[in-house]
Amino acid sequence: MKIISIANQKGGVGKTTISVGMAGVLSEMKKKVLLVDMDQQGNLSSSFIDHIHGLERTVYDVLTDDTEIGGVIHKTDFENISILPANLSLSELDYRLASDYDAQFNLLEALNDVKSDYDFIIIDCPPNLSLATRMALIASDGLIMPIECQEWAVRGSSQLEAFVEKVKKRANPKLKILGFVINKYQANRAIESGYNQALREKYPKKIFQTEFANNVQYTEAATARKPINYYLPGSKQADAFREFVKEVLSNV
Repeated sequence: MKIISIANQKGGVGKTTISVGMAGVLSEMKKKVLLVDMDQQGNLSSSFIDHIHGLERTVYDVLTDDTEIGGVIHKTDFENISILPANLSLSELDYRLASDYDAQFNLLEALNDVKSDYDFIIIDCPPNLSLATRMALIASDGLIMPIECQEWAVRGSSQLEAFVEKVKKRANPKLKILGFVINKYQANRAIESGYNQALREKYPKKIFQTEFANNVQYTEAATARKPINYYLPGSKQADAFREFVKEVLSNV
């Protein structure tokens, strides 16, 4: 069983798309997957659950009130995929736990109670380096960082790496950066092609070979609330996720 966080402190880079896409392919491979939404926006949760803001209990209750995690996990319409949902209540997490140093281990402890039920746990992190992201990294075996071929990605990746190193040194020495995955890539744009080359030169062993193009099919799948391999099973977009998961499995 492996726990993998999908993180980047920049919003809009496709963390949720990567999380859903990976879960879909792993499900197709008959692997049992738990998705954990650690973003107060709840985009991952909305991909599988109606009316998330009306949920009686979410991951926030698990992290703050010792609510039993098993009673908060929802099965989805997709075989082998379950989800621990989030909504706006998670915005209070830092304030609620500000004085509790050990709270950073709460997610790890909660997942320990159910991890034997799954082959993979995938955590979708918020677009910041908050307590929620720290909790996720402390609980994880590996980290995947979606990035776009833009100037910020080249500069911002160093900040995230420094944060990861602090977590490894102080709380989770087993945490491994599995790699950066290039997302929303437009190869016909010279500036993006240049940043792609710059990223691969800066991180020659840390960039996944699989790249996700900026295709409308991913947006359509999200609108249909289906992983891409269920929405368009024979498409090149679905095959890209299948190849990506193969790469991830070779690294974990």
